[in-house]
Amino acid sequence: MAIKARDKLAKKRSKKGYASQVESNKLLELLSKVPDHRKGQGKRHKLEHILYLSILAGLMGATDYKQISIWIAKHVQKEQIKKLLGVEFIVTPKRSSISEILAKVDSEAVELLFREWIRTHVDTKSKHLSVDGKVMNGSRYKDQRSIEVVGAVLSEIGVIIAHQKIAEKSNEIPALQAMIAELGDEFIFTFDAMNTQNKRIAHEVMFPEKKL
Repeated sequence: MAIKARDKLAKKRSKKGYASQVESNKLLELLSKVPDHRKGQGKRHKLEHILYLSILAGLMGATDYKQISIWIAKHVQKEQIKKLLGVEFIVTPKRSSISEILAKVDSEAVELLFREWIRTHVDTKSKHLSVDGKVMNGSRYKDQRSIEVVGAVLSEIGVIIAHQKIAEKSNEIPALQAMIAELGDEFIFTFDAMNTQNKRIAHEVMFPEKKL
């Protein structure tokens, strides 16, 4: 009930018809499909709004939860942001709420939607992907370790089209195997030195079902 009341209040305050302007925001539409596992009570902001704002903050240089929260607080009431979201925020999201949402969001669902979205903006006819593992700076949350991912970059234009999360107490090899299986055989993959330092590792990446 509290959410509905806030939505109604937001519509009343939205005198310039923000909701009608958001129809062309494809990314926001995709983010609305991410499962929201939060309990109904206490939900002050829609999940897709927090995710979208966090993406904008990251593109503007924010590298951790604190910087994302500061950017959102500074910009959420700007006219252009209201038009992008299709709503006017009544309450600015708290840093603790943003951090918890980002730390616990269904990352696999977000990744699948990202892959769908990026292919509508980038020509993936290029067949060469450079793959490398990275630690996501600023992703550590409370007692959780920083998140490590494998990223696939279109070599010719330097754009990432996919990520694969590296499981805790694991390494890049299983993540690479999963990524290759998901992206299919339409690409030629290039790995960094860690994954090609000997024949055993290269064989394990390319042919996981066959043991040397």
